[in-house]
Amino acid sequence: MKEAARINDILASVLKNGGLAKKIVQYSIFEIWGELVGETIAKRAKPKKMQGNTLVVAAKSAAWAQELSFMKPMILKKIRERFPDAFVTDIKFTAGIL
Repeated sequence: MKEAARINDILASVLKNGGLAKKIVQYSIFEIWGELVGETIAKRAKPKKMQGNTLVVAAKSAAWAQELSFMKPMILKKIRERFPDAFVTDIKFTAGIL
């Protein structure tokens, strides 16, 4: 059992020190995007990638990207409440392929 505990400690250290733990948490946002923003928005906008601490979201159209930019504070608040360790500081909305 000591071996398993040591392996867990080593993996936790590697994930933390390599920044992978934060990335795993950040990309968890992609999995529950629909829960965070609701079904209507989730059909028209999808998270595409992380750029540092900025979540990049592709919207169905420029109009949707603009509408979502007005909702940014609310979406960021929901992300921070659900994933405080994600350290998402901004969201960039772009018109693009979903």
